[in-house]
Amino acid sequence: MAGLFDIRDAVQQISEAIASVLDIDVIISDADYQLVGDTKKHYKLEVKEIKDVYVIGNVIKTGVTQVVPGKQESEQCAACSIQDNCNLEAMLCVPIEYDGRRLGAIGLIAITEASRLRLLENQNNLIEFTRRMSELIVSKLLEQEAKTKLTVARNQLVSIMDSIDEGIVAADEDGRIVYVNSVLEDVLRTTRAELIDRRLTEVFSVACIGALIDKGSEFSNIELRIGRPGFEVHALISGRPVVLEDKNAGSIIVLKKMEDVYRVINNLTNTALSTSFEQIVGESASMLRLKDTALRVAGGDSSILITGESGTGKELFARAIHHASSRSKHPFIAINCAAMPESLIESELFGYEDGSFTGASRGGRPGKFQLANGGTIFLDEIGDMPLHLQPKLLRVLQEKTVEKLGGHKSVAVDVRLIAATNKDLEGMVDRGEFREDLFYRINVIPLHIPPLRSRPGDVRLLMGNLLRQYNAKLNKKIKGFTADAESVLLAYRWKGNVRELANVIEYAINMEPSAYITTNSLPFKIREREAVAAPVQSAALHVAEKELIRNTLAEFGMTVTGKRRAAESLGISLSTLYRKLKEMPLDRA
Repeated sequence: MAGLFDIRDAVQQISEAIASVLDIDVIISDADYQLVGDTKKHYKLEVKEIKDVYVIGNVIKTGVTQVVPGKQESEQCAACSIQDNCNLEAMLCVPIEYDGRRLGAIGLIAITEASRLRLLENQNNLIEFTRRMSELIVSKLLEQEAKTKLTVARNQLVSIMDSIDEGIVAADEDGRIVYVNSVLEDVLRTTRAELIDRRLTEVFSVACIGALIDKGSEFSNIELRIGRPGFEVHALISGRPVVLEDKNAGSIIVLKKMEDVYRVINNLTNTALSTSFEQIVGESASMLRLKDTALRVAGGDSSILITGESGTGKELFARAIHHASSRSKHPFIAINCAAMPESLIESELFGYEDGSFTGASRGGRPGKFQLANGGTIFLDEIGDMPLHLQPKLLRVLQEKTVEKLGGHKSVAVDVRLIAATNKDLEGMVDRGEFREDLFYRINVIPLHIPPLRSRPGDVRLLMGNLLRQYNAKLNKKIKGFTADAESVLLAYRWKGNVRELANVIEYAINMEPSAYITTNSLPFKIREREAVAAPVQSAALHVAEKELIRNTLAEFGMTVTGKRRAAESLGISLSTLYRKLKEMPLDRA
């Protein structure tokens, strides 16, 4: 709690008021014996300090009210070494206390015989009066303390408002601005002084502001452009009423810059799932060539079309390209065209305005192209995009602007497109199922991911990688695969590619009771294939292996260098390849 010294101006005024009313000298001290009120009549010299041997000092120390009828009757006066400079004739002294604490004391001092007689004759009334004056001083002290707390709380609130990343505006019940934080000053390139007392409707030109002021109607995430011409800022604003005893007492507006919204989206959608080419498992020649090509084109802005069977990792490559590009600090937004209802895909891609359709969120919503501004948008399964939306997508790619559903304004967007499909888009173009002009727009740089069955060396790498991954996830300690289990997994055709292999490995780790995965722990469809093939397994594997080696050598050639690259692609050593060629001579081709 504050002390009397903190309100010494108010205490001095009270002492002077008491002195003028009673025609008597007044002295007031705090609990630390500091003089805080003095009408300076009873002492010939200036009083600079209070001592505990003085009458008032003794009252502060003991908390007992004292009445001194004269200097001769007071032990304190008799013992005082400087009494010759004091013209005290009588004194009444009352402690100042609050909530069990002694805060100081008030002394009334008569300096003439007439005032002495008045003091002694009315001492009971004067004691009561002085106690009331002490209560007045305490109330002033509490008032000051409340003001101090209020000031501290206000300063803390202002510091909080200035430290957050969003613009804050507070207005009174008439919609006039009473407070703005520093973020809003920066956004509008103005000062608080220029904004205070202006109406909200002058600053924010959206219809919902009027409804907020007049009816207390709350709104959220209304998109607008705000600021001076040439310095406009793209932003989202939300508003809510301030209600006091069921009455509208004002409004609060919160503004978010769209660039900050995009940054948050980037952190949520990109950072946790960011992928580099080093993280993509695959050391076969075809995969190494693919990763090299993808890395070389990552630095540009040309549209990319990634093709490949389901489960080959098309989105993984798209994320790696984004991660390696100059757009990596901006959002990566992925949308699956096949997984979204046709009725929603247009609004999701391009956004919509308030009231554009039944069920639309109030205030509208930006689309994925806007949210991906500055970054990359990945359209998976683009072959499933409705034919009637393809011209709009083509227009966005050509003009680099987007128009919301139900809107009439074009918004500029800077987005790189990466599309993916497991369909034959050229065949769809021939059949009229996909627009030819859009196909050429998205197929500037084609990348094809080979199926897993064509790169058995990568199957072995993936098996080890997935084993480590699911061991950690499932808290298991499987060391590896038995030779039989490995042979079965390497011989399997993997129609679902990496996704199917991951599913099988996770299943096997869950089922396997020993330290190594056996064929018994593989899914039934894998074991069933093995059982059906058992009578001819050796011959079948021999034929399949021979066919795979022939195809690989046809790709790399029969030279020593070609055979070395073929062995690397197959995931075997060069000596093993020569041994297999000797054991099962290939038809010369």
